[in-house]
Amino acid sequence: MALPPHGEREIWTEGRIFFSRNAGPFNLELLQNATEESRAERIRLTNSGPWGSIVIMRNSVMFTPEALDMIRSNMSDPVRNGNLVATAFVVPLGTEGRIFCKDIFSPIYALAGAAFNMFETLEPAKLWITEMIEKAAESRAPGSGTL
Repeated sequence: MALPPHGEREIWTEGRIFFSRNAGPFNLELLQNATEESRAERIRLTNSGPWGSIVIMRNSVMFTPEALDMIRSNMSDPVRNGNLVATAFVVPLGTEGRIFCKDIFSPIYALAGAAFNMFETLEPAKLWITEMIEKAAESRAPGSGTL
């Protein structure tokens, strides 16, 4: 039995960074909608070179097991995430589940070959993501010595 989506999500892109603002907890139905909503933009970014994502969380970072399975499946899809180099979660102190966030999501984003980091505020997350994208772009540039 399908349930109504639980959680909130808003997405946008700024340059090579894919942003999402989220309020949890989250269920599978929300993730199904979110996956479909973001698919075209993720493929566009992947096809154009290295990119990063910033996930801004509030209320809770708790997901049902089925929703986490869907995230794992999504991160394993090279068409959707082939050039994703890094993801930063912005999780303020006091957010439900914050203590588990890095241990749960670091291996999930590694499925896409992406580095993972967690921050309390947005500005350091933006700086880190920008640096990660720039490093990836430099290593892929002609004459960089990297294939």
